[in-house]
Amino acid sequence: MTDLEQAVELLGVDAKFLQPFDTTDPFTDEVRLEGFLCQRPDHRYGALALLRVDGRHATQRIFATPKLHYPFGKDGRFFFPPIQSAHLYEKLDGTNVLAYRYRDADDRWRLTYKLRLAPTLRNSKWGPFLDYWRELLARHPEIPALIEANGCHVSFEMYGARNAHLIAYETPLAAAVLFGVRPADAAVVGPFQLRTGGGNKPTADDKVSGTEGTVWYVTEPTGRVTMWKCKPESVEDIHWATGINKAAVIATCWNALETSDVLNYDVLLPLLLEEYQPDDIEKFRTNIDDAIRQVNVEQEFRQKVRTAYEGVKAQGLSITRDKTAVMRALSGQFRRDQMGHVYAAIVRLGE
Repeated sequence: MTDLEQAVELLGVDAKFLQPFDTTDPFTDEVRLEGFLCQRPDHRYGALALLRVDGRHATQRIFATPKLHYPFGKDGRFFFPPIQSAHLYEKLDGTNVLAYRYRDADDRWRLTYKLRLAPTLRNSKWGPFLDYWRELLARHPEIPALIEANGCHVSFEMYGARNAHLIAYETPLAAAVLFGVRPADAAVVGPFQLRTGGGNKPTADDKVSGTEGTVWYVTEPTGRVTMWKCKPESVEDIHWATGINKAAVIATCWNALETSDVLNYDVLLPLLLEEYQPDDIEKFRTNIDDAIRQVNVEQEFRQKVRTAYEGVKAQGLSITRDKTAVMRALSGQFRRDQMGHVYAAIVRLGE
């Protein structure tokens, strides 16, 4: 049986949904991991068929953060399942990080972390996601214990001004526990079922103000927990207005850059196909290309700011201690009308 055939059997999906990976685990002495990642947008979204650890056979299936769906279609019709109870939590807008355990060839458990569509956590030229998470682990040393205490993988949201997406946060960088994923069958373990001293908070009186929306954790009569995302009109105007739209494409571009060092149409297309029909995408192609160009220009600007700020820091200056001096030092490298943008980019970098 080939590697691909093993992965198809492990995850029960068509081969077209599987992407091979061969990477190292930054949290376990750079142990080599080989296998396939699933891109089917259901409970197997981001799941791994891990075949080899450090070159030795260690075949296993690892479920990850599933694809969240709306409880209604674009025609406005709802299709909630039967409900025994429901818990509403604020939907945070950041980068998803899954903490999961896998076994090596000697049957030893190892703990690591992954992005939605990557087998591990890593830095890229678009964002220092690995560095961000290491910073949060140092700040919250209790995180690794949550996985063993709950006997499941744990999904987190890494959010804040330094990891900016659609929602503007005042908090520089933070992590919140979202939910658990049971290793055996991908069943969701709601945040209200996890043993944890913190995490995401329920919305007050089931109402939302100034957030990306809510996630409904619905307990069905069978005891099964399903998740449904619900967003306010101000956010849905961006995501769903007139079907595919440029703002939604730009948001998808940023999501793509979490796991890719290159942003182009071929990289973006699989993510767009999760939400839109091929014909709609093709009709919108000119706007998609423009969105890709816009995001790439922004990333080039951020990289220029990063390089310039590193030079200023080498002189002993810091944006947190010497804001005026830093901005004055950078004013010779950027236009006056860009300085607000420069400052925002530096804040996003952190120290």
